[in-house]
Amino acid sequence: MDPRRSHWESSSEDVTRPLLPLHDDDDAADRLSCSALRSLLANKYLAVASGPVACALICALVDLGGHRAARNMLGVLAWVFLWWITDAVPLAVASMAPLFLFPVFGISSSDAVAKAYMDDVISLVLGSFILALAIEHYNIHRRLALNVRPSSLNSLA
Repeated sequence: MDPRRSHWESSSEDVTRPLLPLHDDDDAADRLSCSALRSLLANKYLAVASGPVACALICALVDLGGHRAARNMLGVLAWVFLWWITDAVPLAVASMAPLFLFPVFGISSSDAVAKAYMDDVISLVLGSFILALAIEHYNIHRRLALNVRPSSLNSLA
């Protein structure tokens, strides 16, 4: 990496450098509260249990005017949100959780949820991503670029 570069310039070669500058805070109280929060979030069992506990509390204590499905939906939303924000489970598990939680809580049928997950447009986008990964894996993008470059230079001459 060139030391003459500006701090804010992007560099695809240096993957260890942070994208934003790091600031050192001198306040001991801030460091103490951050370390306590970090240690609390580092315990994955607590983070995994926080989702179902939040859902149970919402389902038990919240009253939305007799709308049982809306209350259950809010509980499932809290469950998935806590799993997502704390990174308690992999993102794929958190994103697929409504697939089994909606039928369990009576929000929607499993057929309706599965159809929403595999809509035609979503299937098209998913197939495009898989195709892009295959192109990148076999370096087809580089081969195409190297084959296009000489022909374009010959046509200019």
